Order: sequence, then structure tokens, then C-alpha cells
Amino acid sequence: MSSEQFNTKEIEEELKSMLFFSLDTEESNPLQVTSKVEQIAKQVFGGNGKKQKKSGKKKQSRRNVFITLLSVLLLFCIYLFFSYQYQNKFFRGTMINGIDCSGMKVTQAKNCLKRMMKEYSLTITFRNGKTEKIQGDDIGYVSVFSDKSVQEIKNHQMPLLWISGYFRKSINKVDVIISYDATILEKTVLSLDEVQEAQMTVPKDAYVAWQENSFVVLPEVPGNWMDKEKLLQEVRKAVAMQETHLNVENLGIYKEPAIKKDSDKLVQQAEELNQMFSGSITYMLPSTKQVLDGGVLISWLVQDEEGRYHKNEEVWNQHIRQYVVDMATVVDTLYKNITFHATGIAPVKVPNKVFGWKIDQEAEINQLKSELHNGVVTVREPLYESRSIANENNGIGHTYVEIDLSRQHMWIYENSQLWMETDIVSGKMSHDRYTSPGVFQLYHKDRERWLRGPKKENGSYEWNVFVHYWMAFNGSVGIHDASWQDDFGGRYYIYGGSRGCINMPSDQAAKLYDWITVGIPIITYYSEDIIFID
Repeated sequence: MSSEQFNTKEIEEELKSMLFFSLDTEESNPLQVTSKVEQIAKQVFGGNGKKQKKSGKKKQSRRNVFITLLSVLLLFCIYLFFSYQYQNKFFRGTMINGIDCSGMKVTQAKNCLKRMMKEYSLTITFRNGKTEKIQGDDIGYVSVFSDKSVQEIKNHQMPLLWISGYFRKSINKVDVIISYDATILEKTVLSLDEVQEAQMTVPKDAYVAWQENSFVVLPEVPGNWMDKEKLLQEVRKAVAMQETHLNVENLGIYKEPAIKKDSDKLVQQAEELNQMFSGSITYMLPSTKQVLDGGVLISWLVQDEEGRYHKNEEVWNQHIRQYVVDMATVVDTLYKNITFHATGIAPVKVPNKVFGWKIDQEAEINQLKSELHNGVVTVREPLYESRSIANENNGIGHTYVEIDLSRQHMWIYENSQLWMETDIVSGKMSHDRYTSPGVFQLYHKDRERWLRGPKKENGSYEWNVFVHYWMAFNGSVGIHDASWQDDFGGRYYIYGGSRGCINMPSDQAAKLYDWITVGIPIITYYSEDIIFID
């Protein structure tokens, strides 16, 4: 035998090995067989370059043709062989009711389906990841299918198209008659731990909370509260459809939170609160200061039983109004008696009807709303409707004129130091002439002036006197010199007093006139009980 000839026995063994390579297994692959054919052809006809010698082109061409024809013939034989094998087997990729029946005979497929139906169970997966399994035997599950239906699927296969199973799956379904004990199924489902009310938690809405000195939106809590009746309906449907898995999360039967973390309303609310809490207002009050900041504002928010914050506009505005009202209660002195530290005696209460502190509450409320909304940081006074003379000494300051109408004496203090003092005569103690007590201030002074009373029918005046020093502090009532008075101080004023003005010696009036300026407080009071003579 020459080097160009081949051993026929060797070829027969190779072909036999190739043709019967795992034909009875599911893994049989014609591509593997094709590869084996090529290997044999190369070994026999010099594919490795050692068995062939160089020759003419004609001889080489005949060899190539022979190899090609032999390869085609072998492949054709192999394809026909596989077609024969699939005469009574399902193609690769054949699925029946979810079972892979690749390479099975009809009887094998039927037995597999029956075994699957007999061992049926439904696995239920809940939101918390826990699973529960309902066994078919526990609910009296019985399923029956027609043997013909499986055979019909096989009959629809054309053996010559067996190779299609390597490229696509064939999904098939046979009709199954299902029966189960509905009462037992309901009892089984409703007895699961996950559907017991003690095990279910209601969802919680997202909310705004105060954390680490700022407001943040905390996410909602889904909970696991579900509609038990809807769950039962879905389980019945799954059993009837022979489903083996049921994910409760996908059924839409869980009760969901009404407000989610991405709620525009919550996000905006947190931003607004943080802006408000970033600001502070330091009120400079007459005798102290008062700070309004987050420590106060947080108490103006509404909290539910779980401590979640939210801003209720009506409640918020009520707190703003009450804050201003409370501040005014402390600050306002207008129309309120003030405590005056009288000279030489215990403090006395003095009416304050002319001037004093009074906050403009409506204006301040509007200002405060705006500043809180915009997160303003500021130091300021409240908006006043009326201002007192000074911040110190109950709004009087430390420079003032003090007149005790009971002791008939005047003291003048400059920067808390006594500057001068003198006896005086005040108004007669009748209702129409007595000098009114109160906190006043000089609003006008004048030299060389006639003081006249009401004009009579004859053209004269009820009184008409000339003074050198006139210092007005309460309407037509003022301080002036009184040359007609014989004496000052004592009890003379009760019956012989003025018509309400403060009379003082001329030299003392001149001294006071030169010292006093418009705006200087003048405090008049009775250190003894007022007793009228009429």
C-alpha cells in the first residue's frame, strides 16, 4: 500500500464512532459530528501535510472533490440518522406546561407531567422576603390531562426539522382539569403568619423631622398591611393556572403610604422650615432683649402622636400673634401705671396716660411673618405705636422733674444726681382745679406771657395773670413763677391752690427755665390719698 492509499478498516471504525456518538442522549449535537468528519478526512487525505506528496494539479483536484463529496454524503447520512432518532422523541427545547421534555418519548413526557402535577406546590413570597409554601396534597389538589394532548404535540413535529430545536424553544401547553378543596385552601391562606393582623404593620407616610439641627424628609415606611380577601383571590387564580410561584409584591394588594419621600409638598415644607429656622430676631426691648429663634419656633409646629412635624398655617399664625401680644404685655406702658422711685419715700404708682411704650401689634405681626418666611437674621426694636422717653427707669430715664403734690415739693434730677429742689403750690383740691398726677414731658416753654382764663360776656377773662417763665407739660397746665403767692409748700394748696398749674418762687422758676428743655419728663404724683374738698 502506497502512502496515498488508506486503511479502510480504520475509516470504518472512525465512522462508526462518529455516527453513534451519544445519539441516545440529549446532548447529541450534529455540529460535533461535522467536526469529527472533518478530522477524519484530514487524517485520511493528508490534512496534516505528512501523508501527501507533491503532485500535479489534476491529481490534487480529484482528491479535493472526493473529500467534499464524502463529507456531504456523511453529513447527509448523519442528518437522516438524527431524523430517524426523532421519530418518537421530542425535539430539543420542547417545553410542555413548563417542563423541559427535550429528547423524551411521549410516555416519558406524560409520566413527568403526572409526577409534576402530583407534587404540585405554590410558593408565596411576601414583602419581607419570607416565603410560605402551600402543598397540593394539603388542599386536596387533583389535576387531570388528556394523554392525547401530549401525543398531539409530538405529532405536530416533523422529524426532518429536528435541528430547529437547537435554535429555538417550543413552548406548549396541555389543558389540565384542576380541582381542589376551596374551603381548605381559604383556611390555609388565612392561617398564614403574614396575613395575621398581629404580624401586619400599617404603612407610615413620609414626614418632616428635626434631625441634627435641620429639618429633613424621612422616607415612608411601606409596612406589610395587605387586603386578605384579594390575596385569597390571587392564590385561587394561581392554583387554577398551576402557577408554582406567587410574588405578593407584584399583586398591588399591599396598603401603600399616602405620602412618599419625593412629595413636592414635603420637600418644599422642609426647605421653608429650614429657611425659617436659619433666621433669628433679637428684639431690643426697653429694659432687656428677647431672642426669637429655632428654639422657640419649633414649638410652633404641629406634631402628631409619633412626633412628626409639619407647619399648619393657621396654628403658625396664631403663635406669631400670641408672641407679639405677650411681648406687648411686657413692654407696653402707655395707659398703664408705672412704678416710680419717689424721693425719700417708698415707690409710688403713677398714671401714664400721655406717653409710654406701645407696640403696634398688627404692623409687628406682619413684619414678623415676612422675616420668618425669609429666614432673616436681625437685631431690632419692635415696631412702636408710641415710644417712651427713655429705656431706663421705667421709661423715664435719669434726667427728670419730680413733683410730689402731697408734700408740695419739687426735685430736679440730672443724670440721677439731684440738681435742685424747691417748694411749690399746686392746684386747689377741688375736682375742677386739682393738679392731675401722671407722667408727662415738657412740650413748650415761653417768656413774658399772659395766662388767661375763659372769656366772659363783658369781654374780660376769668383770670388774667402775667408770668415771666412759662413751661407747659399737660395741655394748658404748666410750671411758672407766681409773684402773688405769699408762701410755698405746706397745706395751703388744699384750699388756696392754683387752677392746676405748678406755682414756684420766681428765682427758682428762672433757674428751672434756663435748665429745662423740651422732652424732659415731668412726673407728678400724690404720695398720700387724694381727698377733694367739694
